[in-house]
Amino acid sequence: MSSSGAAAASKSLFRRALLAFYAVVLGAWLAMLISEIYDVKIVQARNGQAWNQVWAEHVRLQARLWSDQPERLQQVLAELERLRAQEWQQMGYDPPTILLQLWQHERLIHRFASADIGRRPPPDQAQKASDGVWLYVELGDAERGLRVRRWQEVPGDWHLGLNGLAYYARPLFYSVPLVMGLAWLLLRRGFRPLRRIGRQIAQRPAQDLAPLPASDYVELAPVVDGVNSLLSQLREHQQRERDFLLDAAHELKTPLAVIQLNAEILGQARPDTARAQEARQRLDEGVKRATHTVHQLLSLSRSAAGTSALERREQDLVTLCRDRLVLASQLALRRDIELELIAPEQAWLPLHREAMASLIDNLLDNAIKYAPDGSLLQVSITSGSEALTLSVSDQGPGIPAALRGRVFERFYRLPGQEQPGSGLGLAIVERAAALHGATLTLGDADPAAPEGRRGLRVDVRFGLPPAA
Repeated sequence: MSSSGAAAASKSLFRRALLAFYAVVLGAWLAMLISEIYDVKIVQARNGQAWNQVWAEHVRLQARLWSDQPERLQQVLAELERLRAQEWQQMGYDPPTILLQLWQHERLIHRFASADIGRRPPPDQAQKASDGVWLYVELGDAERGLRVRRWQEVPGDWHLGLNGLAYYARPLFYSVPLVMGLAWLLLRRGFRPLRRIGRQIAQRPAQDLAPLPASDYVELAPVVDGVNSLLSQLREHQQRERDFLLDAAHELKTPLAVIQLNAEILGQARPDTARAQEARQRLDEGVKRATHTVHQLLSLSRSAAGTSALERREQDLVTLCRDRLVLASQLALRRDIELELIAPEQAWLPLHREAMASLIDNLLDNAIKYAPDGSLLQVSITSGSEALTLSVSDQGPGIPAALRGRVFERFYRLPGQEQPGSGLGLAIVERAAALHGATLTLGDADPAAPEGRRGLRVDVRFGLPPAA
């Protein structure tokens, strides 16, 4: 069973965790790459433009001072470029590639280009704006007729090329075998306690329902607790079924003994004697009692097996109660018991007809059995905004409040009870009510009456679905 289940399983928590770990590593790398692209495209471009503006301003100021001394101006601008290169080198970077032009009255009086300017497409001097390759600044001095034009490479744009992507991908590819290998080993070791629990369960014999040992791992504790809870329920169910079989055997033992004894008497006595007639009557009573007990056991078994909610269909509870009252009327007439139904014209509920009929029949059978001759048995159906209630009230002795919790136990009968019965009726009612999600309440039919004559009122409360 367990091996076939393992073979049929197509998903793996180990593989899922390993893939999740891989996804985290890849996600971290992609986040780093996106952050770097943002830094290059936005932050460094903004900072580069600011530096471009500053150095163009330096050139413009020096040109104002030395525009009338061309040779001195060339020396000053050359020194300025040396200082610029020195500043970048002291920060640990190569100086960015630039192209500088100084114009005076539409005449080019100074030009400077970085030695490595040929490694990228030259700037379009007709385009007076920045683009994806060059940052552009233009400053003017109308008083002296000066105009400074400066192009500076977009810093870090190499990151977006093939070389840049290779630079970022290289650490990922180098680390994958080591990181993923370690992840595989660690996850394999981490899942070992789960495999151990699986082996413990698989190696157990079917009759061993002892709880599993507690787990030291927080993640596995809910699994162990859930399995132990299920085992506890199975032990309780097994014990209930064992008790049920013993009680059923004991309950059937008496009528079967009566049948056997009176069958022997009938076999020995003459048919026309009083002894034979008495034996025949007792034999008939024993058969009826055994038959009733078997029917009740079958009804209880069907209700215990449960019925799917899909098998419940919308039915009129009033019509169902009316039909069951008709069937019970013959038994009530023998004892002059009046049956009364108080209900609206219709009361629709999702019902399983067989289980609901069994519930109503057992309530009516108990009420008729214990009600005094010539009394009133009342069945009522009332509907509220949130619930619909089916009530059965009789004028019998009722059930003491201290014993109302026990009457739902199988084969339990009230002390001193003389009426024949199997002690299964209310157990069947309780199962059928639970099958419909209904609650069951026992109370006095007439609380003001003396003790022992208050009767019994059974309320079955069905919750109504919220209005659409």
